Amino acid sequence: MQRFLRPLLAILFVLAVIAFAFTYTVRFTEKAVVTTFGRAGENAVIEEPGLKFKLPYPIQSVTKYDTRTRVLQTRSQQQQTADNSQIIVEAFATWRVSNPLTFFQRFSNAPGGRAEDHFEQAEDILRNVLRSALSETSKYRLEELFSGEQDGSKLAELEQRVFAEIVGTESDAAEGDAVAGLRRLSDYGVEVTMVGINRIVLPEDTTDEVIGRMGANRDALAAE
Repeated sequence: MQRFLRPLLAILFVLAVIAFAFTYTVRFTEKAVVTTFGRAGENAVIEEPGLKFKLPYPIQSVTKYDTRTRVLQTRSQQQQTADNSQIIVEAFATWRVSNPLTFFQRFSNAPGGRAEDHFEQAEDILRNVLRSALSETSKYRLEELFSGEQDGSKLAELEQRVFAEIVGTESDAAEGDAVAGLRRLSDYGVEVTMVGINRIVLPEDTTDEVIGRMGANRDALAAE
């Protein structure tokens, strides 16, 4: 019995190597890009999940992207309001890979070459776009962002403006704006689905200013 064990293990090992070289699996949350000698053609995207077949490396290679929604968080960034107050804003965006082929063509040269390396490079671009869009904060006064009245705050409106600014680069570029064309997210195969502001911090100077205004309002009410 033992004399057949080694040949059997050798056969199983060879079959495993062949299976690894000639097959791959695509999950239902993924889309794959199959390249032939490093090039991805129009039919390179595999969308249907399941067991697939390919030629062994280096003839063909497979890069799989998770197409589920991802969350991008920005660092704290100082913004100026319409009344010249300084606030620190933290925002986030949800995004996903909308076009795997375009995404691969844009980021396949990223250092490391793995799918996660592609995601990291894409998030660097998205962070810059989101930071630029947060300049919409300058259109609101501090009292509009922090209101004591129910439904009085315009934070939700600011979030909508930031989102519209990001999505608006698509239509601007479609009209032939060369600068905007460099910022089209569809050119990178990604789509931003939501933008939110999850934290606003008042610097010390702004805090003193707000407290001073509150005190002045109380004094005015007491005088009346």
